[in-house]
Amino acid sequence: MSSTRLINHLRANEVVESDRVSVQTVETFRGATSELQAFVESTWSEAYTGRMTFPVWSEQYFDWQLGPRGDEPDRRLAVIEDGRPVAVLLGAPCYLQTPTATFHGSNWSWLSVAKTHRGRGLAKTLDEARVDLERRDDSELIVSFRYTGSRHSLAERPSQRFPLKRFHSRRGFWARPLHGNRLHRWNLNRTEGLLSRLATPLMPRAKWLAVDGIRLFDRGDLEACQEAAVKQFEHCVLRVRWDTVSLRHQLSESPISQTVVAEHGGKVRGFVNFHILPFQARTREPVAVIDLICVNQLPARRQAALLTSALGLMREQGAILALKLRSGDVSSALMLATGFTPRLPDSNLVLQWTQSVRPTPRHKPIHLLWR
Repeated sequence: MSSTRLINHLRANEVVESDRVSVQTVETFRGATSELQAFVESTWSEAYTGRMTFPVWSEQYFDWQLGPRGDEPDRRLAVIEDGRPVAVLLGAPCYLQTPTATFHGSNWSWLSVAKTHRGRGLAKTLDEARVDLERRDDSELIVSFRYTGSRHSLAERPSQRFPLKRFHSRRGFWARPLHGNRLHRWNLNRTEGLLSRLATPLMPRAKWLAVDGIRLFDRGDLEACQEAAVKQFEHCVLRVRWDTVSLRHQLSESPISQTVVAEHGGKVRGFVNFHILPFQARTREPVAVIDLICVNQLPARRQAALLTSALGLMREQGAILALKLRSGDVSSALMLATGFTPRLPDSNLVLQWTQSVRPTPRHKPIHLLWR
């Protein structure tokens, strides 16, 4: 190749690389929640509809999870092209605890890259941007999950390339059918759906009964619920630290979040907190995601009555299925007694440290939010 042709070739590459860098510039998403929700939904729908099950997060859900919280930085990271997002990665702050320390952390999820922009390194660029953001905020840990239960999943697979990123353990769900016939039609796995339809009538009846001290959460219950959360998760080697500020946000700062409490001895001693989202499989149906089950200050029968009533409320609102992350933070005996079955692990829990790794046992109970 002549020197002139070589120079022109290098200049052409410089233009391409320059364009790529400009496309890959990460910034805070400043648009409306509706635009963010529409992009995430369309990206996931294009990639997974008819292939695997996925949640369809609503505007209301994103406002709850990603809205401003005091002095926390905005964790809505995006790559924008022609005024529209082509890739996003989203996070929410939290405080975490081990038996010996409390530290600042965050939950990250909802990685979405438009089909036209995959293969350009945007996921890596967004990942680097979030680590930089968390370091600047003195945040030590990024918590996230990678779904690998389907060959169609685009989630990151385990790797040793990043020493501060640990694929900590495999996690699955507790699953409780609520509407057998609709669940059968919805499930991509026809055999599993049929078994759910046949098993649902044999399970303890899930019925919402606001009687005998089992009722909906009231703002005056916050301190009692915070005490119940501390007691429930104190045995976990890694857990969300629920103070009154964070628990108020979780329980009462969005209509999407619902909580049922149970009184015992004249005081609230336990609660169940959940939200309902559409999940896309063969059809689109509401699914209840349980975030917190805090019941160990209640007698065993009272625990079961509370959880069964909460399941009844979910069913009354149209949910066909209830899911709870299986991580050892709630008694297996309670879950089995109320009709839940353990599903095989289908996700990797990823603990991504920003400074140095805090050793976390793999087979001990943890309490984290599935996002």
